[in-house]
Amino acid sequence: MLFLQSDMWYNECEMFINVTSPRVLKELMAQFGVAPLKKLGQNFLVDGNIADKIAAAAAPAGACVLEIGPGFGALTSRLLARGSEVAAYEIDAGLCRALDAIFTGEPRFHLFHQDFLKADINQELGALFGGREIYVSANLPYYITSPCIMALLTARLNIRRITVMVQREVADRLCAAPGSKDYGVLTVAAGFFSAPQRLFNVSPSCFYPRPEVESAVVQMEIAPQQDMDFEAFMDTVKALFAMRRKTVKSNLRTAGLEPQQTEAVLKAAGIDENARAETLSVRDFIAISRELKKIY
Repeated sequence: MLFLQSDMWYNECEMFINVTSPRVLKELMAQFGVAPLKKLGQNFLVDGNIADKIAAAAAPAGACVLEIGPGFGALTSRLLARGSEVAAYEIDAGLCRALDAIFTGEPRFHLFHQDFLKADINQELGALFGGREIYVSANLPYYITSPCIMALLTARLNIRRITVMVQREVADRLCAAPGSKDYGVLTVAAGFFSAPQRLFNVSPSCFYPRPEVESAVVQMEIAPQQDMDFEAFMDTVKALFAMRRKTVKSNLRTAGLEPQQTEAVLKAAGIDENARAETLSVRDFIAISRELKKIY
């Protein structure tokens, strides 16, 4: 398909098809037989300014980038123009055909036609990027947001930063403070590695087709707790949130601790036995995990 000069997006000496143009996007969809699939949460970004902002925030120039769900490459083109090497995971076959055509001959673009959640990213990205720092950028559908974030947090890769566009209510959960209604397991899991920050909200009008909900871009600078096993930590978090209305004392008893053990653990961790999980800080969960480790 021939595109006019006005349909191209330029960055110094590089040129890419302007896939944030609704007209170009619709032509590409027709050419490659792509229809937005609701079951995959496909809403394509059609605002070049937002794409520029995300690319600039996601990774420094020349970085190694993991992109999840690139769509037609609105963000991909910006990342490549900044000198990044991009490994993109896309599950949709029609989109993969389009991406192959759009970025043909681009040696810094690596496309994996796979379900990200089923991929062996440790092996694949380890072979591609080695031990270099990896920056993650993704536009995550609601139904896979939590599993994708958990997969990234637990990956055995040198992930330095995660920048994700998510449904606004997920952003609320990721950035929630202790004691708020949105504070929960996902908040604490992300907080173990970072202090998630909401960068900006994104209007439904920035997408095609237009979603029914607002989105937000959240960023996590990864700095893991080196002396704490994440799996053990998450076992503690899930146990304490098992019955949200119950106290931490009750939830530890339900998890199998004897009364004396429960009292000793909470006292040593400096936690009020009548507190609820939603009021605890990440440090509180870490303190309880450390005390539980002495028992098990």
